Amino acid sequence: PGKEDFEVQCGEPGENLDDCLGAAADSDTLYLATKPAAGADGELTNSVVAFDLDTGKPRWKVPAPPAQTLHPMRVENGRVLLYLTPPPTKETPNGGGIMALGPQGGALRPVLRHPASAASAVTGLFEPTVRFVGGRSLISSGYITAETDEEEMDLRTMIAFGD
Repeated sequence: PGKEDFEVQCGEPGENLDDCLGAAADSDTLYLATKPAAGADGELTNSVVAFDLDTGKPRWKVPAPPAQTLHPMRVENGRVLLYLTPPPTKETPNGGGIMALGPQGGALRPVLRHPASAASAVTGLFEPTVRFVGGRSLISSGYITAETDEEEMDLRTMIAFGD
């Protein structure tokens, strides 16, 4: 880890920070998402960096897959849960989903994969809020607006995955 810029997506100023996407912490580690930047293929990607809370120094850094971004959500059962965005094109068989990293970083482990066929629906949500509870994920639009009431009624506002 060097001189990265970090990006955390939180609700309105002054609201509870429990709803932030891109940051998570446990008793000794802070996990932050770096600001997305163009990768080798020109598509946006980022990394997650774990910081030691006692020293402030980075412990590890794990990159997102090409053309996708990772966002820490919370720490659960000794692992950090992350939201992985879907790639912006249909040229890949991968969707997004909920991933996990152990305390030492390492390889991303899928917890719940979202189908690639849902990528356009997910990327069409404005400032999405992501929840993962009981093996299910819910992604909802953070803001809904259109020219007319009828157009608003036609907008996708949420999508759910899991059993």
